Amino acid sequence: MTMRTYEYFACPNGHQGEEKTTENDQPYSKCWESISIKGLRNGPYGSYLCEVCGLLMSRVPKPSA
Repeated sequence: MTMRTYEYFACPNGHQGEEKTTENDQPYSKCWESISIKGLRNGPYGSYLCEVCGLLMSRVPKPSA
């Protein structure tokens, strides 16, 4: 079984991004983890920058549909 975890981010200008972590949580099988990002760029010291304007992203609650 694969477990997915989502973290949501926004910059001061209101642009939004998402980090999806996918990992194997099945017993007796090889452990692995994959992280994909959308609307984000890697920043300094493990932070994320906005893909549109380059400002620092902050964690935010899940956006409403």
